[in-house]
Amino acid sequence: MSLTHFRRRPGPARVRGVAASAAFPTLATLSLLLSACSSTPEIASADLGTEDQQACEQLVDALPATLNDLEQVDVEPADALGAAWGDPAIVLTCGVALPDDYDPFSTCDDVNGVGWFAPPDSLEEDAQDEQVTVTAVSYRPLIQLVVPADYRPDGVSAALTDLTEAVKSTLRLEQPCT
Repeated sequence: MSLTHFRRRPGPARVRGVAASAAFPTLATLSLLLSACSSTPEIASADLGTEDQQACEQLVDALPATLNDLEQVDVEPADALGAAWGDPAIVLTCGVALPDDYDPFSTCDDVNGVGWFAPPDSLEEDAQDEQVTVTAVSYRPLIQLVVPADYRPDGVSAALTDLTEAVKSTLRLEQPCT
């Protein structure tokens, strides 16, 4: 009997090695695949006046390193007027406009003295598996927080609570939440 008779896999050894390497990605490829799964959050820049620009910069500097027990992550651009925490990321943007569905008669929820507006349909029981966008409507400039569905329902209130000190110490109160 020859040694080729005892091979477990068919085909020449050279082909088996190529097939095996194609089946198992290298560490570099695996790293690239994993990094593609989590992307750096992008924060849109707003055209703000000098006073609002400075207030947003102060807010960003005052934001907590953790939000809802999630570590702060890098954002694009690096000098964005906002921040992000976790993966999927909870994203805060400073200097946003009032939401389209907000009007002077909309209700807002007071979280430690900061009034937040959430679209009424996002609070419905069947919307708990969707991301929610809340806007601090009592302070200027306005800030918006996008919370992925992964952190609902308790993560929204925990994140808003964690932001209270930074908001109150850097932004100006214009209209308390009623």
